[in-house]
Amino acid sequence: MDSIMIENVINALTEKDSKALASCFSEDCRYFDYCPSLNGDPCIFIYGNECLEMFFGSKLALGDIVVAEPVIESARSANYFGAYYGPYVYARLNIEEYDSAGLIKKVVVHPA
Repeated sequence: MDSIMIENVINALTEKDSKALASCFSEDCRYFDYCPSLNGDPCIFIYGNECLEMFFGSKLALGDIVVAEPVIESARSANYFGAYYGPYVYARLNIEEYDSAGLIKKVVVHPA
């Protein structure tokens, strides 16, 4: 895979565009984010691109989740400062799996 997909994901997050974000993911995708636990909040586990769109639609629009100063590290990885209901944490997003159509099947976000 080339770096287009990671760029699309990061652009969608920074632009707060949940529809564009969901379009990068397969129907049966998994999105796991362990960074909220750094602020004492539950980790985020999302299954399916419709759930992903609904979750990020509200969280990005309300400012509950903010992505700032992203840096693309590779075709599968980027780091950024993420605010999860509170102070910023340093996060790394890794695309771990694609489906046969080139859509993202699994993403894991963890503290960098």
